[in-house]
Amino acid sequence: MISRVKLDGCLLTAIAGKEVYRKLLGASVFDTSGAYIGYLKRVYLEKRSGKARRLVVRLVDGRLLTLKPGEVRLTARGLLVERAVGVIVREYDVELKWLEEAVRELRKIRERVLEVDELYIAGEISRDTYLLFRSELELKRRELLKGLKEKVEELEAYLSRLEEERSGLLGRLRSSGLRERGGLAIKLKALRSKISYLNDLLEAAKHELSLEMELEDFINSCLR
Repeated sequence: MISRVKLDGCLLTAIAGKEVYRKLLGASVFDTSGAYIGYLKRVYLEKRSGKARRLVVRLVDGRLLTLKPGEVRLTARGLLVERAVGVIVREYDVELKWLEEAVRELRKIRERVLEVDELYIAGEISRDTYLLFRSELELKRRELLKGLKEKVEELEAYLSRLEEERSGLLGRLRSSGLRERGGLAIKLKALRSKISYLNDLLEAAKHELSLEMELEDFINSCLR
């Protein structure tokens, strides 16, 4: 175990060995203020010496940060970057809530469109009333779909970040001691739940977008 090797406090320039760095993968990374900024994603080693040439950290804002081994120190908490690193932590809670409500609203609009169509076909509303209702619903639907497409692209990138975090936690869990394992398992469970929720939400949003594409194809075919 790395914890048994008396290297705490030393720069990574003093550490060599593929096995040692393998165990460091997924380790928490902190900046000079002590704030958690991400985890160690990858290490590039020199073939002869087994020392690190460069390290890649996945930051909490989704970016990749490349570091030199002389900039990173091994500590009891994890890895300490000996310079300030600016990160923007976003959890996308507002975007997730908007996406969930948008999907729900689009379903309601689709149901309302069917109701209006049935009323018009049954002769219960005039053509002018029908066109007024239909145009209002269509305008709202298109506005929601435009926002939906933008949010899906944004949240897909967020999903990739969460999956990277999950990989990092799994790596830490495999190489952690018994004392640390319980806390990591709880974090991993919460992260898996969030990923599952986001996957379901994105699938529902993409379904709404696919329905829009099918409708546009149908309209275009009718106009040919």
